[in-house]
Amino acid sequence: MRFTVITDPQPPEVRMPDPAADRFGQIEAIGVEYIPESERDSRPLNMLAVFFGGNLAFSVIVFGWLPITFGLSWTSVVAASAVGIGLGTILIAPMSLLGPRTGTNNTVSSGAHFGVTGRMVGSGLTLLFALAYAAIAVWTSGDALIAASHRLLGTPVNDAMLAIGYGIIAAEIVAVALFGHGTVVTLQKFVLPVVGVLLLLGVVAFGGKFDPGAAGGDYLLGGFWQTWILAVVLAVGGPLSYAPTLGDYSRRISRNKFSDRSVVAATMAGIFFGLFLTAAFGSFTASTFTNLSDSYVADLVAEAPSWYVLPIVLIALAGGLGQGVLNVYASGLDLEALIPKLRRVHTTLITSALAVALLYIGVFLVDAVDSITAMTLVLNGLAAPWVAINVAGFLVARRGKYDPADLQVFNQGRRGGKYWFTGGWNLRAVIPWIAGSLFGILSVDTSLYSGPFADLAGGIDVSLVGSAAIAVVGYLIALRVRPEHVTETD
Repeated sequence: MRFTVITDPQPPEVRMPDPAADRFGQIEAIGVEYIPESERDSRPLNMLAVFFGGNLAFSVIVFGWLPITFGLSWTSVVAASAVGIGLGTILIAPMSLLGPRTGTNNTVSSGAHFGVTGRMVGSGLTLLFALAYAAIAVWTSGDALIAASHRLLGTPVNDAMLAIGYGIIAAEIVAVALFGHGTVVTLQKFVLPVVGVLLLLGVVAFGGKFDPGAAGGDYLLGGFWQTWILAVVLAVGGPLSYAPTLGDYSRRISRNKFSDRSVVAATMAGIFFGLFLTAAFGSFTASTFTNLSDSYVADLVAEAPSWYVLPIVLIALAGGLGQGVLNVYASGLDLEALIPKLRRVHTTLITSALAVALLYIGVFLVDAVDSITAMTLVLNGLAAPWVAINVAGFLVARRGKYDPADLQVFNQGRRGGKYWFTGGWNLRAVIPWIAGSLFGILSVDTSLYSGPFADLAGGIDVSLVGSAAIAVVGYLIALRVRPEHVTETD
């Protein structure tokens, strides 16, 4: 067996895109290939705008409503959200630094830790997250449109009308996502102040009925702490879902112009405040509802003062667009990473169709509330070990240093390079990820699925912490036993 290494100290050759192609209203020409420093014209404040504005949507608000339906009070939910979102944001913060170093998105960058072929693990996770959360964005905003139409115009609320509402939201999301990065960033700068003001009006609209100590009923898991920790685990899922997509935007930030600290600070601020304030609005309004049904937006429209119904429609249109575009754009990039022969525009259309199909399954065939809870916990169990390994790889194995050329081996149909490892897979990372993910899935407890390890901690959910710990410990042990400084090929 001979070992061959492809080395290229220079950044990979790429077709230099027209700078105007990344402006508002222009279709982005570049996919997941390397972006040269000279073509990087974004800045850290764009990270803040994208991840703050993209979270001001009903699809995020419902994650503040869910714990209220679990029986928790508003104060308990806010505390759980702060802890969960804070922990998740800290965990994924280093992932924002991959893009500026590698000039590509995070899933391709993960090839430095999982292998240039093994990075398909990250692409698959991104697709799952993006499709699921895009479906939630379409569902919640579509429901809001139809509920508001019923109250204002007397139109019926049935499957046909709901399908129309979903179609409207899906169409606007796909239209913007097809244009790409420049249009998405500009859109979020519009969404942030507009929807932010509309949500503040909602505090006024529902403030008269607010009771911070009011609880939603019996605790879902039979006890306060079990239920509260479940709410924390769900909250961690928000930041985790963004870990694979941070590089979609940070890859366009020049390291020559901006410091690591500014990138991390802007990213953490956008994700934490966008998720926390929006979830707090969801729990705030839900705690004022007379009755809790299985549709947050239907209850919101029904109990809102008449003057606030139109703002709800605007939140559905603008907020749903902002959140949906983040996910559909990410899904298009990562399907392109899996199938390099396709262009981003084509893969975006394909993933959009898949998201709509997933939406109809979740809404019409399965209970939506149960679907969201189960989906989030299962995805957390898969994503937490992937994030943990990438962060450990960044800090320990690579120490922040990457070879952009060798990360593009898979996309360019080549073999070899620093990250080829064993047939393109780094088993030091892949095996611990599998072990951690198996634990995460087997220890989940939801109304749709309960794993055999669900009662391991007396009803307290340990799927996320356990899966991440198993993966990162296994990876670090593998690095110690067999360091990565030897590059292997078949």
